Amino acid sequence: MSPIGRVFIVLNLALAGGFVVFAGTHLQQQHNYKSQLEEAQTAAAEKEKQLSGEIARLEDERTSLEVAKTARETELNATKNSLQDTSDENKRLAAQLSSLEGDVKSLVSTAEASNSQSQAAFKQATDAFNEAKASQTARDEAINEKNAAVAENRTLRNTIASLEATVRDKDVSIAGLEKERSELNLLVSVAQENGFVPGLAAPALAGTVAHVANNRLCTIKITDNPGNVDIADQVAKRKFSFAIYDASGYKGEAVVTGFHAADNAVTCRLVPHKGEIKEGDSASTKTP
Repeated sequence: MSPIGRVFIVLNLALAGGFVVFAGTHLQQQHNYKSQLEEAQTAAAEKEKQLSGEIARLEDERTSLEVAKTARETELNATKNSLQDTSDENKRLAAQLSSLEGDVKSLVSTAEASNSQSQAAFKQATDAFNEAKASQTARDEAINEKNAAVAENRTLRNTIASLEATVRDKDVSIAGLEKERSELNLLVSVAQENGFVPGLAAPALAGTVAHVANNRLCTIKITDNPGNVDIADQVAKRKFSFAIYDASGYKGEAVVTGFHAADNAVTCRLVPHKGEIKEGDSASTKTP
């Protein structure tokens, strides 16, 4: 064989070996690329699956949140409506309370005025009764004097006539007093028809003078409260008084100014009185 032929054979063998090497290398790289592509596709599919699950979960949460939001908005609207209703009711009740306070003040003023008038009428009736009683005593004494004079000396007719004239004058005076007392009784009856009860003008209380200061103030220890009245409440409502007396009789009046529950005693202001008021004197809101 010629040298040139040999060269071509060697070249062909070299080229064939190089092709084989190239083909093997290319096939190996192609296999690596396919493996990487499959792994990438598998990872992408898994990632897509995860993302799809996450999207579904988020959509469910969004739906739940929208439902909760709607429920909260409904509750908020209901609360606002309830609050508005409550506010309107409060305004109505406030207006009603204001009206009731005005009515109560008017009733208190009317009651105080009626109480003052009733006390005045009762005092006038009491004074008239005492005066009439004193006049009746004087009349009885005059009649006794007349009878004694007739029995002692019938010759003293002039004196007897004078006494009879005195008696007639007293009768006229008594008739006037009886008329005045009748008018006062009528006033008391009118006051009673308007709600005045003489026995309730002051609570029925009795006690003993425990202390006297400058003959102007005193303290009365309560010893008898048959009606078990709330003395503090009575003092707050009206300024009632105690009659002060001892074995010798009536001495004066003490107007209550305060109540001390711890001592069960009242402090009083003494009004001008007849005798000296002392510790140990008796006191009563009712005429003894």
